[in-house]
Amino acid sequence: MLKLALFLSCSCVLIDATSVSTVAAESVPSELVGTWLAEDIGGGGVIDFLQTTLEINDDGTYSGFAGCNSYTGTFDLKGGEIIFAPAGATRKMCVPAVMDQETKFFAALTAGLSFKIKDTKLVLKTADAKTALRLAPHTVSSDVLINIPGARTVERQAVRYDCAGQAVAADYINAGPVSLVTLTIGSEFVVASNVLSGSGAKYAGGQYVWWTKGENATLIDTIKGDNDPGIACSKVE
Repeated sequence: MLKLALFLSCSCVLIDATSVSTVAAESVPSELVGTWLAEDIGGGGVIDFLQTTLEINDDGTYSGFAGCNSYTGTFDLKGGEIIFAPAGATRKMCVPAVMDQETKFFAALTAGLSFKIKDTKLVLKTADAKTALRLAPHTVSSDVLINIPGARTVERQAVRYDCAGQAVAADYINAGPVSLVTLTIGSEFVVASNVLSGSGAKYAGGQYVWWTKGENATLIDTIKGDNDPGIACSKVE
């Protein structure tokens, strides 16, 4: 039996300067507290495999991953509305489609929004009753059990890489005919499976392709298109 324990694991700059009073912990409804995954932004859906998250804390702070950049901020509660102060965020640049979704997400958070939990989903609506965001509960970690016939042993190797200044942690898992790698790329967690390649070991998972040759690797983001050469990564001792 192969047991995989899968765990989801900033310097920030201020986008705008606005002060919002921090909410007392006892004032934040318990059903709001937690990490949420965006399923829809302004009625336009979201990009497949691109996780945009919102973590609401009981101390009046919020944070998450907007799709390209990590962010953090504070919020207030008034008259049945949640008011998000403009967030401080990193300044990475991604492909236009990703940046467009991120911009729309931040724009949705700036308005005073009513909130409601409907069928376990968090729905945030504008003053004119339009849905600004629909989010689902986001599980931070989970255990996955996979029974692999004929796999008597499990081999694992954890390797860290430097990918043009971005730290990537890779955990290679081999059991019988199954060959996987889990990648922690910033706040993203990806499980990739081995696929056919002419040389080296090639893995595909979500929007990423991870291609290793010796102690070096290439990280390819398929959202950037078929001609993207990827980022060169070197093993960190």
